Amino acid sequence: MSQDPAITELQEQLAFQEQTIDNLNASLSQQQLDMARLQRSLELLAQQVKNMRQHMSAGHTAPPADEKPPHY
Repeated sequence: MSQDPAITELQEQLAFQEQTIDNLNASLSQQQLDMARLQRSLELLAQQVKNMRQHMSAGHTAPPADEKPPHY
């Protein structure tokens, strides 16, 4: 018994759409993980800037960025 070609084509399209949805879901999941990691990095950087500002406002000076450490 042979299937109708239209049904076969619909089944192929459905399989392709399911594969596409799975690929998109995997990409979205990875992007969410990346965004969470980037958000955490941003929070850490913001905290570092806040700490540096507090340190400097307390009268301390930060060493210049291009100053070599004492062991050089």
